[in-house]
Amino acid sequence: MSDIFSAALVHEVCPICCKAMNEQIIMNTIGNKKNAKAIDEANGKAIGYSKNACEECCKHKDDGVYVIAIDPTRSGDDGIYRTGQIACVNKNFQLFKDKSDYILKTDNGVSFMFMEEEAGKLIGIFK
Repeated sequence: MSDIFSAALVHEVCPICCKAMNEQIIMNTIGNKKNAKAIDEANGKAIGYSKNACEECCKHKDDGVYVIAIDPTRSGDDGIYRTGQIACVNKNFQLFKDKSDYILKTDNGVSFMFMEEEAGKLIGIFK
């Protein structure tokens, strides 16, 4: 393209497992070098979390709640730091009944919550 217009292929990620999904093509509509450079830099990158879970995470939406491990010492104003551990726990687990206000839901009905990794280790959810 010219140096004032650009296009890029970007994607969203699953809010549960962070798998790439919902690919989109974006381009700048105002022709200038600054906007074109910003679009070039976005090429191939994630632009945020999807409102829906991916197909793989949807497979267990009726059976359980996904618990996503976080590190509160590395989380801050710029977001939650995920440690990489994810577990799908039976939806009848007592914690989910006692703390149902902590459970989030994607637009396509997949339940998930964030939990400090150390707390999850104490109750046997994480290794």
